[in-house]
Amino acid sequence: MGKEFVCCSFLLLLFVSLALGAASNGVHVLRLPSMGLDGHSSSHGQHESLAVSMDDPNDPAVQVFALIKDLVVGKTMPIYFPYIKDPTSFQFYPKEAIQHIPFSSEEVPEILRFFSFSPDSKQALAIRQTLEICEKEPKENEARGCATSLESLADFARGILGSDSRVEIMRSSLLSNSSTPLVQNYTILDFKGIATGDIIPCHSEPYPYPVYYCHFQLGADSKVFKVYLKGENGELVESVFLCHMDTATWRPGHVAFRLLGVKAGESEVCHFLAAHDLVMFPIPK
Repeated sequence: MGKEFVCCSFLLLLFVSLALGAASNGVHVLRLPSMGLDGHSSSHGQHESLAVSMDDPNDPAVQVFALIKDLVVGKTMPIYFPYIKDPTSFQFYPKEAIQHIPFSSEEVPEILRFFSFSPDSKQALAIRQTLEICEKEPKENEARGCATSLESLADFARGILGSDSRVEIMRSSLLSNSSTPLVQNYTILDFKGIATGDIIPCHSEPYPYPVYYCHFQLGADSKVFKVYLKGENGELVESVFLCHMDTATWRPGHVAFRLLGVKAGESEVCHFLAAHDLVMFPIPK
């Protein structure tokens, strides 16, 4: 399609020695579930996705949800895709460049001094909110955490998929035109299934350097598709389309259910991913 569809593979074993040191440098705050004797986490809750906090169905940013049956060549639907002015702002910094910077809610004053942000600034609020997300304990049958480097991202994936897993990382392509509307009608040109099973989505969080919040529902299969789209203005997008197949533990009032006309546990919920988010899944051996 001539776009920048980002897709790369790596052998997680290459990161073992690096990732083992990540937890001791003050930056790595990845948290896997607290496993009990029965093999399940000890906390209780519901699945959380990127849009859990988006409860307003009139918010343009919620125009990302759909169902698998909506994948029909020729079908047109409104979709939200933000334009990214500087793609490099979503690329991980080398671990050595950030490992000396505090990364915890208890050290917010020091973080603000380091970046010269006022305590009552919008940046300070974003930092506090991101750290709160990163430090939340995992819920029932959930793995969650924040990656601040490629090494910690690999560590998170390895903890879920296995230490010898080969993992593929996939993103949507970037919008090429800064004048492309945030929401416009896109027509499906083609689509194909990419993977089914253990799929880990990671979402970029606002922070002075790249931070990704990753989450995974243990025992809940997902599906990922690549969908080729054409916007009303001619913009071509290769989008990651992620489907959560088990929504039984989702909050009944989740905006996706209202938009799609379905109920928790009765249907999958899928969403298009913007280019600043990513998914990881194992490559079959």
